[in-house]
Amino acid sequence: MSPHKDPGLQLSLEGVTDGLALIDDAAIKLADADAVDAVTQLLSARIDLPPDRVMRAIEAPSEAALTVVCRAARLNGNSCFSAILRMRRRHLPSDVSPAAVLATFRETVAMLRLHDVVEMPE
Repeated sequence: MSPHKDPGLQLSLEGVTDGLALIDDAAIKLADADAVDAVTQLLSARIDLPPDRVMRAIEAPSEAALTVVCRAARLNGNSCFSAILRMRRRHLPSDVSPAAVLATFRETVAMLRLHDVVEMPE
């Protein structure tokens, strides 16, 4: 669902941009609405990474790149990253347990170079 077609989702994006809403709250709302493009926009703006790279992280075969993107955006693991992971898995089911992915999220070190991890072949 495009945020531009849903006024509530568009307000969530604008609220973060204007400093009136927390990024975690907006990300959860957008992810729960399955607004993949809006989540991409939100994360892209937060970490200054092109939207196509963020989308590649969301659509990658492994959750590793998405984990690094969300970690770089300083999202809350228990609620926010979990919501984004659920959104992703509605489109790309996985055999890896959500608990294992969340544990990896928590262990992701700050020294990982975001651009190297997200740099994936097209």
